[in-house]
Amino acid sequence: MNKQKLIISSAYAAIITIAFVVIITIWAELSVPLKDWLKNFSGHHWTSKSIFAIDLYAISTAMFYLLPQKHPEGFLRRSLNSLFVVTLLGVVIITLFFTAHNFKLL
Repeated sequence: MNKQKLIISSAYAAIITIAFVVIITIWAELSVPLKDWLKNFSGHHWTSKSIFAIDLYAISTAMFYLLPQKHPEGFLRRSLNSLFVVTLLGVVIITLFFTAHNFKLL
């Protein structure tokens, strides 16, 4: 097992999963039918989002790992830096959305 390739694949999968969670969270807050569908899927919309996020992460990690990849020097650091930036952006976007939602700006 190539550990560097696994770490890079995991970082890519985490970036995709973070984007998914941010998008589905905001979309579900703005769309009652989507939120209801998520509730009906597992009993609670957060549980459904978690199930989908875990599946997306696992499938994406495996997919990226199985794809042939050649990474230049320093690519591991760049992929982890990208993951850090996307994580921060996700936190900021969700925080701003729920703040605006709370104050009825949206």
